[in-house]
Amino acid sequence: MTSRFFTCVLALLRFCLSSGSYAPQTLPDIGDAEFIQKCVSEHNRFRSGVSPQASNMLYMSWDPDLAKTAKAWAKRCQFKHNTYLKEPGQTHPRFTSVGENIWTGSLSIFSVEGAINSWYKEVNDYSYTTNSCTRVCGHYTQIVWAQSYKVGCAVHFCPTVQYFSGTNAAHFVCNYGPAGNYGWHPYETGAACSKCKGDQCADRLCRNTERDKVISKYHRCFCFNLLPSAQLHLKTSALFSFQVIPSGIQPGTDLPVMSTAFLWSF
Repeated sequence: MTSRFFTCVLALLRFCLSSGSYAPQTLPDIGDAEFIQKCVSEHNRFRSGVSPQASNMLYMSWDPDLAKTAKAWAKRCQFKHNTYLKEPGQTHPRFTSVGENIWTGSLSIFSVEGAINSWYKEVNDYSYTTNSCTRVCGHYTQIVWAQSYKVGCAVHFCPTVQYFSGTNAAHFVCNYGPAGNYGWHPYETGAACSKCKGDQCADRLCRNTERDKVISKYHRCFCFNLLPSAQLHLKTSALFSFQVIPSGIQPGTDLPVMSTAFLWSF
């Protein structure tokens, strides 16, 4: 009887340790390899399994700059969308517009898989035939937006979240490039990969090794030699911080990103 009791206790401990629950200090950072893999694989799992089948669904890969933007916005602990998403140069150095999904809930129940699955479940409220929703379905359509091929996500612990009634929350944000949800169908139907345009077909997704490359985590420095009387005006942003560039740096130099999210606008 005693041995059976301890066996049950050990089984319960194994379940708790493997359940994926987090403490505030153990939430993964945007550079965590397992976190990145989960974010990418979950998105592609849903993208490859759409119904009706997609003929032009691009494979989605990780983008560090999108992840930095997601992290910067998640740290604000607000249950609302980034107000700079449609402003060119404000949220990403290459994509002129960026998409976004947000999940907020109790820290004890957070998992990457659970959050992304909750967005995908909106498929039940979406009709491909009419391209319309009976309720909210924009999270789903962004996940399966065929031409969104980059993703970057971040999760942040928030004791409270503005516009959310709960406390001790995991605030999970994913950003997408280029943005989806433009009013037309999220993808084209047909035989899988039949409209890949030269890409490889991998698990019903159009994959291109050049497109999949992780772009450098550096921003390009545009440096100018100014006359003593000239003034350099920086376009400020409430989302990003700026760094003063020391003298002597040559034009075109790659500089490491030192802050959570970083862009220069001249």
